[in-house]
Amino acid sequence: MDDEGHNWFGFESGYEKQKKLFFIGHHAPSVSEQAVAEHLRTAQQYLMRWQRVLSEPEGGIVAFTYQGVDFSVPTRGKAQSVPVTDWLDWVFITIITGRYGDLNALMAQLGRGQVNCGEIFGSLHCEIILHLLGLQPSQDITAAIERLTQLIDEGDCAGRERWMIFHSITITLGFYDVMQAVHQQNQEAYRDAMHRALEMHQEWWTHDKDFSQRETGYVSLPLLTAAKYAKEKYGLTLDVESGYLPNYVFSNS
Repeated sequence: MDDEGHNWFGFESGYEKQKKLFFIGHHAPSVSEQAVAEHLRTAQQYLMRWQRVLSEPEGGIVAFTYQGVDFSVPTRGKAQSVPVTDWLDWVFITIITGRYGDLNALMAQLGRGQVNCGEIFGSLHCEIILHLLGLQPSQDITAAIERLTQLIDEGDCAGRERWMIFHSITITLGFYDVMQAVHQQNQEAYRDAMHRALEMHQEWWTHDKDFSQRETGYVSLPLLTAAKYAKEKYGLTLDVESGYLPNYVFSNS
């Protein structure tokens, strides 16, 4: 689309499309592992260009070539408010694809207050994830875990907090157990924790069905990130094959 002399390109829609192709393609026999990994890598590239367009001062240009066509996308200097679940997905995808330099820009968004953590469950979830990945140390990770478990114990499981409690148990604490074993460099404990966490991922996303209605649940981005971290930092390996954990993307990304 041409607007006032500029060639525009849909980075956001490109990111969403490539991410969806990654999630679904992993489960499609006709799609090769290399193609699945390429979808994830392309999604991450679109993501960072999209963020550059929004965050860099107005008047700049993000230039790139797509299928032989040159595009010049003007930057907007627009303040954002990103839901923490979306933002953490960006962090996970960036780590999985090995684009570690891009983490600086994502963490800068957090530092500028552009990540909306919502209520206390979201804030604690983000704090725990970032601490375990070494991106932003918690002032007191033990206190954060204790606070989360207290909220779980005292929460209203039949009311509006039901799904936040369920998410905290199946996703946040599952990831915590895996990463604790990783940091202890305990191979057996890591494998056991990953087995349990994968079961909880299925419980959260599918509720005992084979697939979620949301393609995001087809792959566990947090656990795939943990597996990449464990292998790259400590050489830890897994003995489990799961549709939720396409480890082959590590060697193809």
